[in-house]
Amino acid sequence: MAVKDELQSLFIDELTILDEAKRDIRDGEHAGSPLWTRYTKLAAAYETLLNFALKATKISDAQGRSLMEREHKLKSLLDSSSQGFFTFGPDLLVHPEYSAACERIFAQGITGKHAAALLCTDAQERERHTHAFRTALNQGDPVPMQTLPSSLAINARHIHAEYKLIRRTEDEKAILAILTDVTERMTYEARVKHLSERDPLSSLFNRTYVEEIVPKLLNSALPLSVVLLDLNALKLTNDVFGHEAGDRLIVNAAEVLKTLCRPGDVAARWGGDEFLVVLPRTDNAEALRFVERVRVASDEAKSDLVDLSLSVGVATTHDSATDFTRLFADAETQMYKSKLLERRTVRRKIVERIERVLEDQGLVPVGHIERVKRLVVAFAKELGIQEKSVVMNNLLLMASLHDIGKVVLPFDMLNKEEPLTADEWAINKGYPETGYRMAESIGEPAVAEGILALRERWDGTGYPSGLTGEHIPYLSRLFALVEVYDIMTHDTVYRPAMSADQALHEIRQQRGRQFDPDLTDSFLAFMAGPHATPLFP
Repeated sequence: MAVKDELQSLFIDELTILDEAKRDIRDGEHAGSPLWTRYTKLAAAYETLLNFALKATKISDAQGRSLMEREHKLKSLLDSSSQGFFTFGPDLLVHPEYSAACERIFAQGITGKHAAALLCTDAQERERHTHAFRTALNQGDPVPMQTLPSSLAINARHIHAEYKLIRRTEDEKAILAILTDVTERMTYEARVKHLSERDPLSSLFNRTYVEEIVPKLLNSALPLSVVLLDLNALKLTNDVFGHEAGDRLIVNAAEVLKTLCRPGDVAARWGGDEFLVVLPRTDNAEALRFVERVRVASDEAKSDLVDLSLSVGVATTHDSATDFTRLFADAETQMYKSKLLERRTVRRKIVERIERVLEDQGLVPVGHIERVKRLVVAFAKELGIQEKSVVMNNLLLMASLHDIGKVVLPFDMLNKEEPLTADEWAINKGYPETGYRMAESIGEPAVAEGILALRERWDGTGYPSGLTGEHIPYLSRLFALVEVYDIMTHDTVYRPAMSADQALHEIRQQRGRQFDPDLTDSFLAFMAGPHATPLFP
């Protein structure tokens, strides 16, 4: 720019001198003389030359500014791009001109760095890139570079690489490297893929993935076994303890399956309470051994409220032409048979677990459930109820489950020594409904009705429905006498234990008010007999 400015200043000075000379000649010579004529022609020609030179320098100056502006805009555009651009020649050393993204990608300035060394940390790959770059430059052919991998790992980032053969000057060939950081896109795509294939709660595969992968396994991994597992007591857990507890039960089951599955096995959550495990290259005998390991692990799994229990069915095929729907149906048939056979065992374990939870969490006094069982069986026999009858079994279940609704009550409220407030009493009245849902969930509707009505009173002042007289289920009327007697004769947070005589006096006072009058008379007579005394420690 300084040279151009000096030239323009010189041309302007020359024009000024020429103008002064023209005036001097005009003043000394008359117009039209030979000297004047020759000089004016020469001056005109010189003036034309000077004006042309001045114009040329101004044009060159404008072009220079335009070129610099274009260069600045191009560099700004490249620097604002997320892509890295750099060039290098036959020596494979990076030229000084590169985009700012290159420094973000490589975490350093790269001028003069060896291109292959920047792109590859592995020595063998670095040599491969070096050979391809030099071959392309020597032959003037980009084909050797097309064999290079387009995906690179640079500083824990996923980089897409592309290479173009260009001319840096008239006589100099170069390679333009275009680097695109695709880490965020690949992370997003991986997340989308994960969500499309996985159950969000258990992190196991979902049904869609299984239906996609099984046909491939049928063609490549025979024998193929499928194991269908149904999670027992999920509905009960959701109904009684809430869906958060149900979710924990699902996660516990999923963890068992993850632990036992081998690499290549496919464990999936098939539905709400169903899981499916696909075992490639596994015959029926090995599949059954897998099932046994699941049973052992389920028994050992930690649980806070309901023990982990799974009903299982297995099916195996050695034929690649097998239809998966048929294979699944066979496993499902076996699973339902298993569920039917294990129903009593599963229910017994659930009931035992609930009894432990009630006592361990201090929701009922220690020993209350067993004492009530002994007393209600003895009293029921006195009334003529057979030991193995449906009514007797229902009474025993009520003994186990009648307080289960207390798990939803605040612990502080259950252990409060002073009287409950109106709001607390309203909350307390809701717990029989939880017990009702629980008994319904294990398929005991009569017990459910008995638990729901346990706090009803003969005179209609009870809850939750205000039933009167014989509208209250017989199970509830009978069981209420036994339960109240045990509560009154043992210490609670509300008051110390009464004597047996005091408790029986209170029950007599509530004849026809809280209790069925006929059953009250029967209970008082029973308790007065000598056979009742050994029931109580």
